[in-house]
Amino acid sequence: MIKNNKKRIEERLERFTEKYVYSGNFKGITTLQIAEELGIRRNLVSQYLNELVEEGKAIKSKTRPVLFTYVMHNATRTIVHNKKDIFNELVGYNGSLREAVEKCKAAVYYPSKDMSILLTGDSGVGKSYIAGLIHKYAEDEGKIKSGSPFIIFNCADYADNPELLSANIFGYIKGSFTGAEKDHLGALELADGGYLFLDEVHRLSAEGQEKLFVFMDKGLFKRVGESKAERNVNVRFIFATTEDPQQALLQTFRRRIPLSVNIPKLDDRPIDERLIMIYRFFKEESIEIEKDIYK
Repeated sequence: MIKNNKKRIEERLERFTEKYVYSGNFKGITTLQIAEELGIRRNLVSQYLNELVEEGKAIKSKTRPVLFTYVMHNATRTIVHNKKDIFNELVGYNGSLREAVEKCKAAVYYPSKDMSILLTGDSGVGKSYIAGLIHKYAEDEGKIKSGSPFIIFNCADYADNPELLSANIFGYIKGSFTGAEKDHLGALELADGGYLFLDEVHRLSAEGQEKLFVFMDKGLFKRVGESKAERNVNVRFIFATTEDPQQALLQTFRRRIPLSVNIPKLDDRPIDERLIMIYRFFKEESIEIEKDIYK
């Protein structure tokens, strides 16, 4: 039975990604390359590749030409088989969160800092914890320097004051507004060389989202109050939201975030994982209060 074109394209993308993950030269493949190798029309290849991205099986870059890579379930683990995998601390890393973990690892291994990640899911499912693991994994794999900053910024803290929210992300200069008595570094500059985790990103105003995607696109920004100077920092982004990104975020902003990772509700996790979490909570509390409260 002849395989359908979409399956052939998926298998070719998977083989290519596996080859380059193992070689350490993890880049990607273009629509044209696959079209020429498989003898399938380019527009059809593009359609199927984008469907794989929507299904969470592939990732595409923001470069020109666009590069596609397959989300491997074994390749990234093979690279680190002699190292302690920090994600093993995550309950469900090889179960209900396996796909989420592999996507996070793929983003870390992407050769550019442009592979931003959006973590979605209800409050309390572990988005902040996973963001911290992504940062630690990047350090362990040498993708960022050991001791690189991990800046956590909750957009909800300034949701009622868009100007102050923008000032705290991008920084401001002395005299730019009432109370600005000296120059102030924003979260972007504090995160230089590491990760900036923007939690509750849906609380970022439309203007704030626009300023952020301009930085993500061009790599330049200005502090509040600056008119000419343009600054540059090297930052990787992790975003998190409890809302539907399609409704809560600008389309232009969403396009700058190529990878979305959904964290399932606790009620949707297998019973064995939930029992492990309960046991772990008791164990951690036991250590905290120095009492034997579990057996």
